[in-house]
Amino acid sequence: MMKKLLTILFVLLFLCSCAKKKTPEPVSEEYDGRTYIKLIEDYKPRAKNMSNTVDDKDFEAFLDKVFVESMESDYMTMHFSVIDYKSFGIEKPPVDLGEVKYGFDEENFKYMKDQLTELQSFDFDKLSYRQQYDYEALEYSIYETLASMCYYRYSFPIASGSNAPENLVSNFTDFTFYDKESVEDYLTCLKDIDRYFDDLLVYVDDQAKDGLPPIDPWIQHTQDACTSALNKTEDNEYIVSFDDRISELDFLSDEEKKAYSEENKQIVLNEVLPAYQKVNDTVSKYKGKAKADDYALHKLDADYAKLNYILQGSSNKPIDEIFQELCDNYDYLEALLLSCVYDQNSYAKYNNAINGSGSLSLVGKDCLEFLRKNLVDYYPDLGDVEYTVEELDPDTAPSTAIAYYWPSPVDNHNQNIIRTNPNNMVPGFETYGTLSHEGFPGHLYQHIYYLKTAPHNFRSALSFIGYTEGWAVNAQFYAYLFSGVNDEYAAGALFFEDAYYFFLYSIIDIGVNYYGWSAKDIVNHFKDDPAMNIDNSSATYLRNILIEMPGVYCSYGIGCSNFMTMCEDTKTKMGDKFSYQSYHETLMKNGPLPFHILQTAVDEYIAH
Repeated sequence: MMKKLLTILFVLLFLCSCAKKKTPEPVSEEYDGRTYIKLIEDYKPRAKNMSNTVDDKDFEAFLDKVFVESMESDYMTMHFSVIDYKSFGIEKPPVDLGEVKYGFDEENFKYMKDQLTELQSFDFDKLSYRQQYDYEALEYSIYETLASMCYYRYSFPIASGSNAPENLVSNFTDFTFYDKESVEDYLTCLKDIDRYFDDLLVYVDDQAKDGLPPIDPWIQHTQDACTSALNKTEDNEYIVSFDDRISELDFLSDEEKKAYSEENKQIVLNEVLPAYQKVNDTVSKYKGKAKADDYALHKLDADYAKLNYILQGSSNKPIDEIFQELCDNYDYLEALLLSCVYDQNSYAKYNNAINGSGSLSLVGKDCLEFLRKNLVDYYPDLGDVEYTVEELDPDTAPSTAIAYYWPSPVDNHNQNIIRTNPNNMVPGFETYGTLSHEGFPGHLYQHIYYLKTAPHNFRSALSFIGYTEGWAVNAQFYAYLFSGVNDEYAAGALFFEDAYYFFLYSIIDIGVNYYGWSAKDIVNHFKDDPAMNIDNSSATYLRNILIEMPGVYCSYGIGCSNFMTMCEDTKTKMGDKFSYQSYHETLMKNGPLPFHILQTAVDEYIAH
């Protein structure tokens, strides 16, 4: 997973969703989410002028304004996006964790509408080729934002998939110190946690009064996160991580380091930990107030259920089509596994790889360098890439994590960080697959490749999660192909072993939350599956998990499925003219995009 600043402002409204029994009628069509869902569904990319390389200066100035205003909207977003904010003419926003308030944000809704109006005032045909893709990326992103804002009631800050008390820790432990100002800003934000949590609890209470109390699994998840933070005092992650990072800063004297370290410690002990304790104690009052089964999306708001999967998959295809493609690609990968099992030569290679032979036994930087040097069989060569590999503290690292990637800020493309968990960084295909997902040819590679095309900075403020996570999962498949296994069946079997659950969970997620599947329906769907034995007990467990975290796995599953389908279609149309290197370059050169807009670039590639 490529780390993004997601949880503080709940900007990804759709990651943890729910619906209510009776959705009130909107005040007007302007505030009706169905209006914007229809605009998303009907969105048709325009033909681009590939020969026009001259940027429109007025449009470029407009994009400059979009970027600056996006950075000025929130301190944490700005900090993780740019280092020298003054050089961009950015006015530093208040140093805090942002506003947490339940209700429809009419001010920001109107701001986005005004931005859309200004965008659409430009003559698309007069823009350069690059700007035409920027135009559509921004236009479509605004439609997504407006649609999501209409469903504000279904943003749950303590839901399991985007739990604020849990995820807040990584936003602080991954905070980079550039100078004294950033150190002091960090401490200011740390002191804001108690206020932030107080507002968070008011938000949850207001939401509960609106008929949407948190369900018990979310409450338990929140309390587990709080307990994890409270289990340690002076060796708390907020303290240990800060001390480790502050000790390496060459712009601070030893006396300053000592003073900052003591200040941080006192804030954590006297303000942060009591704030976690308050959240832990307060959320218990909601236990038993809601039935989890009632929060399956389809029961309460079919339109929002549809929006959820459109947003997660970065695709405006009909949900029936998305679902069928998932099933077809799952079956294709499973067939590769079965072919491997029945082919003695393939199975021997697969078995050796599973047991950690060759390149699949590499870990850490050695593995990443192998991946970087050998991806050229399928991807354009990037040459040398600046990045660092940093180990998480083994005592505080998340138990399920192997590694994750923090993308570089816009003004220092060399500041790429992959954090690895020494507890889980063991030789084997899962570590190899994870590092290919996070590093090469996954997130880090795609991010750096696009930056080398000199895109406008505003694109860093847009997120098409189906593209980014789908790209990284798809990259795992190709990484197995060039791992040294040298066998399509064996490589496919390794990929299925490593990533099948993205497809499986996405299929069941849509089945449960969109089509209304029962546990019996899940069992029936997979009853003839030769490699997957799902009984009623496991189906019930999966159903509960995917009601608790709707859509969380779908960006990976739907995204990868879209890339697989697009590739097979392109190979069929191009035949012997198809080249993996130039095809993957086509997918990356205009940055992350919704798949129907990306298809325009692929069509250009096929035609030329």
